[in-house]
Amino acid sequence: MNKFSLLLAASLVIPSTVHADNWDLGRDSLKIGIADVDWTISDKFHGTKLLLGGRYSFVREPATEYEQPDAEILKYRVDLAQFQVGDSETDLEYAVLGFTYWTYQHKKDEIKPRRFNTERTQLELLQVNASFDDSLGVDYYYELNAGRIGRFWAYKRSADSAFRFTFGLSGSLGWAWASSKDPRYADVSNPTLGLWNVFIFEHMRWGQFYVDSRVIDGYTFGEPKSTKSREANVRFGIRRDFGENLALDFFGEKRSFHFAAFDIPDLYTKARRIALELTYKF
Repeated sequence: MNKFSLLLAASLVIPSTVHADNWDLGRDSLKIGIADVDWTISDKFHGTKLLLGGRYSFVREPATEYEQPDAEILKYRVDLAQFQVGDSETDLEYAVLGFTYWTYQHKKDEIKPRRFNTERTQLELLQVNASFDDSLGVDYYYELNAGRIGRFWAYKRSADSAFRFTFGLSGSLGWAWASSKDPRYADVSNPTLGLWNVFIFEHMRWGQFYVDSRVIDGYTFGEPKSTKSREANVRFGIRRDFGENLALDFFGEKRSFHFAAFDIPDLYTKARRIALELTYKF
């Protein structure tokens, strides 16, 4: 952790040069990082890990047919949301791969002071995610979302203020299939309701302090004898941008997975990561 502390201190000395934005679906990216992992189901998953990730949209076009030329339509977006690599004993421990057929994003650069402004509106249709997490004992977890809709609001006290506050909220509706390495919770499926919250406190020179959380909660249509799954993640971080293409993110994260049934004990697993991640945007 001493290496992380030194890198974090160095990043704080260098001022941020542009408005940082980790939630812009219109920017393609590549990510690489290192993380210290703990709290997993086995000690063999603890220690220093390599993190890899990225995002790429194959088709981009302005939303002129919606009479919004400043908005953007993205098609066939691939998200390599997270790949966590351990040592030779555990290899690839955690992976999330996503695909979104159609994405709409409308951004507004102008922020009027002393009021909450709609900064960004996002709509995603037909989204598929596939993942596994050995460190949480999850054999597989698949999501099929009919759609996800979200909006971000921003506030500045004055036009020349260096401080900015942003709040984002989004939700999804879909179906999930999950299986634990514990045979009591093999092949669980249920409809899901997802909720994302983002809180950002930003200084234009020193970057962003943020909290980013999500919960994908399974439900059972009121059937008391059903089995369901719940996936959750919360991240606290400091993010700095350097120029138009590079960003450095230092964060602490807790992710968890919960299986529940009416006739057997619940199964809850969790993991903690403290990580430093470099992003190249293009």
